[in-house]
Amino acid sequence: MDDYVHLFVAIFLMAGAVVVLLHSATTLTSLSIDSVLGLINDMLFVVIILELLWIMLSYLGRRRFPIASFIIIGIISSIRRILLIEAQSSFHSKAANNFLSRQTIDLLLYVLVVLILVFSYHLLVRTSSGNDAESRQRD
Repeated sequence: MDDYVHLFVAIFLMAGAVVVLLHSATTLTSLSIDSVLGLINDMLFVVIILELLWIMLSYLGRRRFPIASFIIIGIISSIRRILLIEAQSSFHSKAANNFLSRQTIDLLLYVLVVLILVFSYHLLVRTSSGNDAESRQRD
């Protein structure tokens, strides 16, 4: 029963990715800045959905929970947001660049999140490599 629930969720994620792709294709009526930013946002969102789908399929195949994949999804999501904040601020900036503006603070927080997630991923890979080496030495 558990496999069927995971399969249903995987199908639902795939359908969601298709809907987002269709929606972004229909909303791209012109090559305005807002339309292109929306398209980039939608494409990066589809990448996140496909990463989640890959995690579901990996779990169904190996019965292991890949925490590294969730860290990668967090990195992709944060970078997606950084790109959108930067693109929107560069195209919609009417006032002089203020260092303590809302967009700058958001940007700095997302950069901090990316750095923390990359460091966590590095520690996870390094720790799992060490554990694999120890288990091979015992065998």
